[in-house]
Amino acid sequence: MDKVVRACPRAIILTMNKQIPVIIFGAGGVGRALLQQIVEGRETVATRNQLYFNVVAVADSRRWLWQPAGMADEQLLAVIQAKKTRQNLGVERPDGVTIIEQAAQAGLENGIVVDVTALEGMEPVLDKALAIGWGVVLANKKALAGPWATAQRYFNNPRVRHESTVGGGQPVIATLRYLLDTSDPILRIEGQMSGTLGYICQRLDTGLPFSQAIAEAKAFGYTEPDPREDLGGLDVMRKILILGRMAGWGLDSADIAVESLYHPSLAHLSVPEFMTASRALDPSMADRVKVAHANNTVLRYVAELSAEGGSVGLKALPATSGLANLKYISFQTGRYEDEPLLIGGKGAGVSMTAAGVHGDMIDFGREITN
Repeated sequence: MDKVVRACPRAIILTMNKQIPVIIFGAGGVGRALLQQIVEGRETVATRNQLYFNVVAVADSRRWLWQPAGMADEQLLAVIQAKKTRQNLGVERPDGVTIIEQAAQAGLENGIVVDVTALEGMEPVLDKALAIGWGVVLANKKALAGPWATAQRYFNNPRVRHESTVGGGQPVIATLRYLLDTSDPILRIEGQMSGTLGYICQRLDTGLPFSQAIAEAKAFGYTEPDPREDLGGLDVMRKILILGRMAGWGLDSADIAVESLYHPSLAHLSVPEFMTASRALDPSMADRVKVAHANNTVLRYVAELSAEGGSVGLKALPATSGLANLKYISFQTGRYEDEPLLIGGKGAGVSMTAAGVHGDMIDFGREITN
């Protein structure tokens, strides 16, 4: 099989493996990394799972490429290159629901819709995909972390996968699902869930002013283009809310107290203005760091949650603790009550996030072929 797949043209590969139509929303860093992994993983996915992901559409926020018969790998690689060089993608796109309807009208079945955007309001698109019997794979957290009344339909849904919404490449969702499947009650969830904020906190340990730590993280590409998206804590809140909802706690964002690391008065500034104004935050943060160090602790941005609610914000951890310098998530459960189950490691970055999405696609594709 291995040698055959290497030598066969696309037409023969398609006849040898189960074709899974795929529509990808998002062609940014994660989207491009996913396309690369789909192309590079053809042989492995075919050999191990007898699957072929037939990408029929790729859409960014304004434009799309649509080919109901599926795009050749050369086309997918061209998409990657075009987006890297900021070229336009295909033609002006219809709305997301129309894209799903167009796929259904083309006779495409048992496909996968992948959302690797950071957009609000993708729920109608996901709902339409589920309604026609497609699977949904998410890296975008927004639908899962929206109001519980609308988000609950995506939980315990056999056609929804979302490993990359929490922990990037770490097997956080899979581990939590295993605990739940084996009837191990979840008592408490905790973790450092932002590599960006972890880096900034570690730089504060060295005496670097807060504003300079932010600027350094931004220069290295660790923050979002607007660092306030990291500093506000909402992304961390969404992550732990998703885990809590999986645990069976019907919580909403209002049940989690979130500490923003910038003052509300800085919210409406442009990014350059904010970077300058952030110097005003240095004295108060330096005082907090000083108090923490006096108590042999360090400040870390930690999320904590139980069935009653939780918090997201700076917490003083023992300086000697291994958790102080680790991006981790821990589950305290009925079986792991005295010593919580810990998942730690890098987990972040576009390649690892894309790998989590790719793995979810394989998992779903394998399931529908059985």
